[in-house]
Formats: sequence, C-alpha cells, structure tokens
Amino acid sequence: MEEGMLFFWFSWIFWILVTFFMNRGKLRTYLAYWILLSIIVSPFYVVIGQYFVHLTVIILLLGTMVLIAKQPRIPYYLFASFTVTIGYTALLLWEKISPIWLIIPRTLLIAVIIGCLVSILSSYFHSRISICLFGFLSGEIIYSLILYSYGFQEEIGEMQFLDTLLSTLLLLTIIDILYKGKTKLSRYVAKLQTKFEVAK
Repeated sequence: MEEGMLFFWFSWIFWILVTFFMNRGKLRTYLAYWILLSIIVSPFYVVIGQYFVHLTVIILLLGTMVLIAKQPRIPYYLFASFTVTIGYTALLLWEKISPIWLIIPRTLLIAVIIGCLVSILSSYFHSRISICLFGFLSGEIIYSLILYSYGFQEEIGEMQFLDTLLSTLLLLTIIDILYKGKTKLSRYVAKLQTKFEVAK
C-alpha cells in the first residue's frame, strides 16, 4: 500500500465523525477545521535550518498545544506525553538498529504498543488524544534530531509517520466507542433486570 493512504482515509473518517456525530459547538468547529487543514497541507514542507519539516506536523503540534492547554492537569499530561515520546522514539530507534525483529507491519506494531500505553496513562478520550498527539509529534522530532546528529537526513513528519499516528488515533477511538457501547449495554441489562424483578 502506498504511504499516506492510511493518513488520508483515517483523516476523512475522523472528519466525518467530528462533523456529523459530535454535538454542535466551538470544539466541533475547531476540530473539523483542524483536520481539514492538516489534510490540505500534507504534501508541503518547510526548511528550518537543515531540517525538512512537513507543514502537517506544525499544524498538528499547534493544535495539540491548544488541546493540552485546555486540560485540567497540564503537568500530568505533559509528563504522560513525555512518556509516549520516549516510547515512540525508542521503537523507531529499535526499528532502525534491528528491523528484523519487526515481525508485523511497523504501523500496526507501533499503533498497538502506543495505544496500550496511552490507554494506561489516561482514562478520558480527549486527554488520550492530546497525550498521543503530543507524544508522537515530540518523538518524531527527537528521532529526526538524533538521526541528524549521526549524519542521516530524515524528513520530520513524512507520510509513514502520519499513517502510524492516524492508525493509533483510530485505535484509541475504536477502544472508546467499544467502552461506551459496553457501558450502555450494561445499563440496559440492569434496567431489564430491575423490570423483571418488579414484575415478579
């Protein structure tokens, strides 16, 4: 599969979810514009010093900072994001040093590992998304800086990175939808049990 296809597919899925399933408000408008802007600028990059930085990374980083600033416990979310940053950077370095150990596709492996880590660090969906985004973006920047110090030139925020990021976000969204569905089903079953007990 061509690099970037998952990014575009999942970005449109997120845009549909935000536009048609979220309650009306400033948050919905902000997220919808943010996703569309990320899709639009994805082919472009800027040169900062010796580094090639894709505009999508800058747009996502600015938006993520706004999301984290709105969270109630900012120091905790920054610490959790730092944990994700270390984990993501370590996985990329592990892949670079010994790629033979990657027995399943890179995108799937990183998405599952980081998705599990983020789910442990936070129990609320919005905070999970914020932690995941900030951790991934910081990890990508640190990874590129480390490689550059050894003489390797890598673009910051290339399509393979965006595929992995969006796959992880989709995994977190599916986990949240399943959890909410389980909660509603449990409430429905409890109501049915109450009705049967009353009928007896």
